[in-house]
Amino acid sequence: MNIKLSDREETVLRVIVDEYINSSQPVGSRYVSKTGFLSLSPASIRNIMSDLEDKGFIIQPHISSGRVPTDTGFKYYIDKFIAISSNDIRELENEFQDLNAVNVRSMFDSISRKLGDLTHSIGFVISPKLNTMYLKHIEFIRLNSDTVLTVIVTKSGIVHNMLMNINESIKDNDLVGVANYLNEKFKDKTLLEVKEQLVNEMRDKKDKVNELTEKVMQVSQNLFKDADFGSEIILHGTSNIIGQPEFKDTEKLKDFLRAFEEKHFAYQILERCMRENGVKIFIGSDLGSDSVEELGLVTKPYLRDDKTIGTLGVIGPKRMKYPEVIPIVDFTAEIITNLLKKLGGSNEK
Repeated sequence: MNIKLSDREETVLRVIVDEYINSSQPVGSRYVSKTGFLSLSPASIRNIMSDLEDKGFIIQPHISSGRVPTDTGFKYYIDKFIAISSNDIRELENEFQDLNAVNVRSMFDSISRKLGDLTHSIGFVISPKLNTMYLKHIEFIRLNSDTVLTVIVTKSGIVHNMLMNINESIKDNDLVGVANYLNEKFKDKTLLEVKEQLVNEMRDKKDKVNELTEKVMQVSQNLFKDADFGSEIILHGTSNIIGQPEFKDTEKLKDFLRAFEEKHFAYQILERCMRENGVKIFIGSDLGSDSVEELGLVTKPYLRDDKTIGTLGVIGPKRMKYPEVIPIVDFTAEIITNLLKKLGGSNEK
């Protein structure tokens, strides 16, 4: 933050943000004076509020109303006044003590639900891209003559089902043979490595192909052509914010959530989080859309082998209770990182 506020200005800003978070209503100088944090008259406090407005930290939404924080004001408040205490950590450890990573998809579901419940907002987890996960098992189940259900199980316990079109000449025993070949040859490889090695094999064995290799090539080509190995977005708690005053226009909120669930926006958030570790906060205009100017996001990436593979966070009104939300998001990301590490050590093995 480039602008440094005086102690008095910081105190007034803090009172305004705290009260606005609690009430969602503009805050007047009389209220600030009554809190007793500053032994100043309402007139003196009005002067300080006028200075804060000139500097871009608060605005007066209506001529006869008090002030509300701007995005800049919220960010200053977060940078200056929020710290994680040991009590926060102990309380969160109790909340998450029963969490385990036996099934990672189930774990992500539980975590997004817990984030929503604890913050009274929307909790979300963006899962790792499937092609970065390590293969444990693959199976093909024929549904009809030219359609197969492919079941991919990763070392982390994520199960991915997809429909695949195949040539009718490929029989059930061919599918079993291809699955056995892939499971034996590529177990403990990432799906991206599986694809790359299969492409190389197809090129190298072009002139000397046996029957099994030919079936593997046919099935694999369809597998990777039809596959969507992108991240999954798991959301819980939309009902927590639907009734908030900021979202009387529910269509704006629905548009945002639709864009988020369709992954384009979520991938942008993930990419921004991947550039650096730590909690990141997106407030109002940071989100890049007028339709969501009243929203705030608090996010943090989680890691595997010291690399960012996904992110989680909370979506809520930009007046959300940051002193509560930030420690929750921060601690939860550390929990996922540690659980993924315990699940199987390095490389999930």
